Amino acid sequence: MKLLKPAWVTHDGKPIFSIDIHPDGSKFATGGQGDDSGRVVIWNVAPIVKEQAEEDDNVPKLLCQMDNHLACVNCVRWSNSGQYLASGGDDKLVMIWQLTRYAGSTIFGGGGKTNVEHWRCVSTLRGHSGDVLDLGWSPDDQYLASSSVDNTVRIWNMLNMPESIAVLKGHTGLVKGIAWDPIGKYVASQSDDKTVRVWKTADWKQETVVTEPFEECGGTTHVLRLNWSPDGQYLVSAHAMNGGGPTAQIIEREGWKTDKDFVGHRKAITCVSFNSNMLRKSASHKGTNYCCCAIGSRDRSLSIWLTSLKRPLVVIHELFLNSVLDLSWSRSGYQLMACSWDGSVAYIEFDDKELGQIVSVEEKENLFQRMYGKKSFSMGVDKKASIVIEDPDWIQPQLVEPSVPSVIDDDGGMQDHYLSSDSRASRSSQIVAKGPIDKQIETRTVDGRRRITPVFIPPPMEEDDAQSSHASNHSSAALVQPTFSSSTEAKSKIVVEKRDEVTKPGLSSTTTSTSPPPSQPNARKEMSNILLNRRLERNEPERRVVSVRTSGPSTASVATTGVSIVRAPDSDKIAISPLSVQKTFSVSASHGRSFEIENQSYFVGHKMAVHKLSCVVNGKVAWDVFMSSPMVGCAASLYCAAVTCSDATLHCFAIGDGSRMIPGIKLQGPAVHLRVQDHFVSIVTAHGQINVWDIVKKKSTLKTSILNLTDSDGSVTLTSCTIRDTGLPILSFSNSKTYTYSTDMDTWLLLSDALDPLRHGSDLQGISSSGAGPGANRSSVINSADSKITCSISYADVKMSSLVELNSPAEYRTWLLTKVKYMAQQGMEDRLRSLCEDLLGPVHRSSQRGKNWQPTILTMKKNDLLIPVLQVMATNVKMQRLCTEFQQQLKMLTEL
Repeated sequence: MKLLKPAWVTHDGKPIFSIDIHPDGSKFATGGQGDDSGRVVIWNVAPIVKEQAEEDDNVPKLLCQMDNHLACVNCVRWSNSGQYLASGGDDKLVMIWQLTRYAGSTIFGGGGKTNVEHWRCVSTLRGHSGDVLDLGWSPDDQYLASSSVDNTVRIWNMLNMPESIAVLKGHTGLVKGIAWDPIGKYVASQSDDKTVRVWKTADWKQETVVTEPFEECGGTTHVLRLNWSPDGQYLVSAHAMNGGGPTAQIIEREGWKTDKDFVGHRKAITCVSFNSNMLRKSASHKGTNYCCCAIGSRDRSLSIWLTSLKRPLVVIHELFLNSVLDLSWSRSGYQLMACSWDGSVAYIEFDDKELGQIVSVEEKENLFQRMYGKKSFSMGVDKKASIVIEDPDWIQPQLVEPSVPSVIDDDGGMQDHYLSSDSRASRSSQIVAKGPIDKQIETRTVDGRRRITPVFIPPPMEEDDAQSSHASNHSSAALVQPTFSSSTEAKSKIVVEKRDEVTKPGLSSTTTSTSPPPSQPNARKEMSNILLNRRLERNEPERRVVSVRTSGPSTASVATTGVSIVRAPDSDKIAISPLSVQKTFSVSASHGRSFEIENQSYFVGHKMAVHKLSCVVNGKVAWDVFMSSPMVGCAASLYCAAVTCSDATLHCFAIGDGSRMIPGIKLQGPAVHLRVQDHFVSIVTAHGQINVWDIVKKKSTLKTSILNLTDSDGSVTLTSCTIRDTGLPILSFSNSKTYTYSTDMDTWLLLSDALDPLRHGSDLQGISSSGAGPGANRSSVINSADSKITCSISYADVKMSSLVELNSPAEYRTWLLTKVKYMAQQGMEDRLRSLCEDLLGPVHRSSQRGKNWQPTILTMKKNDLLIPVLQVMATNVKMQRLCTEFQQQLKMLTEL
């Protein structure tokens, strides 16, 4: 065993409340207190593991520091895929971070520290009314759970537009710990009310409450981080008592019995963390699997337990100067990190002789099948695992990859995960009901109309008939196998929860959806396209936290990094009317920046006024400039800050020192919409003209009119503007339509229409989001199953054409498979054959068709796309002969 305490991992002496190792083991994140803010830091693991790397000045230690939280950060957690980092803090917010291509920026107030990587907040989740204390990703990254001092646990759907889909209420004290069942059937929470509650993920109802081990507990701890064993059989909680002594209580899955615990610590247990791997002593000891658990305490010590031993494997006393607050195992299973209130971290490395050999993934899956049956549990939804195949040899295992979209979300977008190779069953057109089934949500839209979200009401069922008995000869890690006892719950009536979705002008805060980035070289561009396409589904702009201070009723233009919002005096929509001058206003931006505008505050000469723009960083003025004309709007990005003036001019300043980047631009008319994104600046004038300039290259990327996209009577207004990497805009309007400009075709192209009848008549969208309330006209709703599937295919075609224009390969692939799935269900053999022929290409490339055939689409090889297409087609037994035919041709081409 090797123990290290790297002194360079520090939050400048302030407490570190949370630590988490990245799934690939290359980095780790810490969360805690910063200077007047919460701090999230990402560190390099290499200088800890290798002494040579620590001494090498070319090997960075600090990768990125983020001070966006307004108060102390209590928890940081990587998603299981490693694509995202979630952080929660005392500012009541949960922030989702993603790596971008930018790097090398200097940390404000960091004493010369430089960010080697750039992590951007892509979503901010709001909903808690108190400090967020703990976070947990579901096993498939579909959900994120957050616990808070407001006595609740919130479940966030992370696959589409991040949103709170359930609030778990029942605790009467601060909820300080959250843990997901690795099988995906339960989520557990622990609170100061001296209880552990287990919730079912199928309907988010309470499964059981465990109280007895915690009744003797007196005081409390800062955190109560509980954890599930990797086989799902045991839940180990923090801060329990047994005979007056502190213990970590073992709660068994079957019957929720509490007759075993870990003892030995002198003070309360604060955190428990299981190694995510199952272990065995050696390869020859098959069938003797066990688990490994680390326990931290207020007594400043750390203990490591193996379930195959009666005593701890290792006990490290006085590891820190204060309480242990968090623990994290590496995915490899041999590295453990811990953090403490004293502001330091510890790194412990084991070898296989000390912990044992890692049980293979295949063997672990086989164990799950023996213990939980052949059903694959995923967030409470059973997936069929078998399918009859006439010719099973048509699929070559080395060519197979997961491909079938498993769930269609309620808003028509495909969720970014796929069925495993063991679960490629025909799902027909079933839509999986998510969230609670006893609540009907009524909201008010911006235009004042009611919107009622349909609720799925299942037929009466017997009490959990699906519970299957576990095999008696499973892993020896199981201490006992008592009979499972289910709890009964009173059936509650459906209640109506009213929400107000009207966004106040200038104070909008809408989160942005996230999705795992693709593996192509242009990953950031692809990620941006995926996020953009998700917003187009709902016709919503990308917005983040924006704060505005104004001294009068006049209008203002406000922006943060890559975000702009324009306020009109009497409407929450953006109208084609000039911005007016106000005496002072303020714009909050990212990275601690804000911009203060003071008009007519400084006089030079006789009645000659100048106007001041100030850039404020962390409360201190970094630079200021004077303007000769009153300013009416301001927006900023990481590159530049732009302001528009009342004399119809635009001015751009370097974000670092406030120097002018270009001379003032004279606009064709007063500005009504200003947006800065990266190094692009976009302006819409009162005459309906839009201009986009590349400030770095000092050239125009677009100059055209948007009047043909609006109405002459002003009923259709511009609601948002996004700039693509190419410098071309994407505009959304109040009629729910979104356009982009094509310079090749010299015209506007319709990308999305939230009210498209194809979308709402398809099986990809149940009921229209507008006009779905009582009294809505449903005469046009398509009820025929065949018609719905045809509508679904047509809508998928619409999406695919838009994704080609947006250059978004990952989502194009998803919608292609969606289209194929419905075509296979309908038995459209001729259309499927034509599609497969295009993906396969002509056998002889020298033919006329071969000369015109393109082997790729959106950088993806068509031959590679054919493999998942054939897998989707195979879900229909009648299509398998066609699949066999094209698989054999693909194999022949591969050999050639």
